[in-house]
Order: sequence, then C-alpha cells, then structure tokens
Amino acid sequence: MKYLFLFLSLACTANSDIQSKKLIIADHLSDCVGVGPQTCMLVKESPEDDWTYFYDQIEGFEYVPGYTYELIVTEIKVENPAADASSIKYQLKELLSKVATDQNSELMKEWKVLKLKGLEQISSAPTLLFHEVDNRLSGFAGCNNYFSTYAISGVEIKFDKTGSTRKLCPDMSAEDTFLKILPEVARFEVVKKELYLYDKNDEVLIIAMSI
Repeated sequence: MKYLFLFLSLACTANSDIQSKKLIIADHLSDCVGVGPQTCMLVKESPEDDWTYFYDQIEGFEYVPGYTYELIVTEIKVENPAADASSIKYQLKELLSKVATDQNSELMKEWKVLKLKGLEQISSAPTLLFHEVDNRLSGFAGCNNYFSTYAISGVEIKFDKTGSTRKLCPDMSAEDTFLKILPEVARFEVVKKELYLYDKNDEVLIIAMSI
C-alpha cells in the first residue's frame, strides 16, 4: 500500500509541474527590456485582457508578424534554471487559429460600445459607424451625435477632427469619456463580432459589438 501511495504522490507532483493554458498572441512585436533591450511578443489569455510582454520562446511555434494567433501551450516547470533564464518552459500543444490582420473590411460596419476605460457602467451606449469611401466616422456619443475622421495603416488607426452637436443631457458621463479617449486610440482588433480599440501602450480603451 505504501508503494502505491508513493507512486500516486509522485504522479501528482509530476502533473503539478505541467499545465496547459490558452494564449492569444498579437500580430506585431513590441520593444521590451529583459536582460537587455529586445523585442517581445504580446500575449493575453482572453480578449478583454490587456496585452503583456512575453519574454520567452514557445517550442514548436513559428511566429510570423501580421497574424493574430490563438494557441494552447504547455507550461513545464524547469528545475534549477540559470540565473537569467525562465523557470518555465513553453511548448506548443495546439494551434487553434491563425488570422491575418488585414481587418479593414470587417471594421466597415456599425458598432455599439460595451465598455469604456474608466467607466464601470454605461447609461447610454455610444456607437461607431465607419464610412469607407471618405474615411469618416460618425455615430451617437451618448447624448449628442458626433463626427470624426480616421486614418488606417495595417492595424494602426488614428481619429482626428472630432466634433459633435451641443445638446445637454442629465448624464454626460459616457459621452464625455468616449470623446476624451477616442483621440488616444492607436490600434484596433476585430475578434469575431467584437471590436477592441487600444492605446499606444496596448491597453484596451473601448470594446464594442457589431450591430
């Protein structure tokens, strides 16, 4: 019996050293500092999360810029790693998706805002309607109608020349927040039916759903 207990203990210990997790990998690399200056992949575990730097390599995975990836990776604890090395080794378990990020055509529709950075609740949801012909953006800001222009380069996007009508409403919180952060948007990502707008630090500013 004691040998069976020892075997089960060793098996449980071994399994605890190996775990699997899902990672989303951005379509571009970002400058980062590890032992020295380098470029890192940007990863997160769910679309709502902020991007974080990934300083390691994933064994069996070949990264190509211009694609967003969803992976299942295996994390393996490394016994006695070197002083400047990671204590975890990553291996590709399954490639779930590889999607080219030329998403301009998917962007050209109307979106309803679900989340705004700095605002826990949205009483009146802003909308974004992209006009492809003349690079205009228009919609409802939460109280007033607004208008803007946009410029796209790959997945980078910038809004400019934003204005709106002048009506006052009892609750202006959603509109004030939306119009304040719109000029801070630097990059976009379309994931299924959701639009994610990020600032230059890859922090999520706006999440919207197609309507």
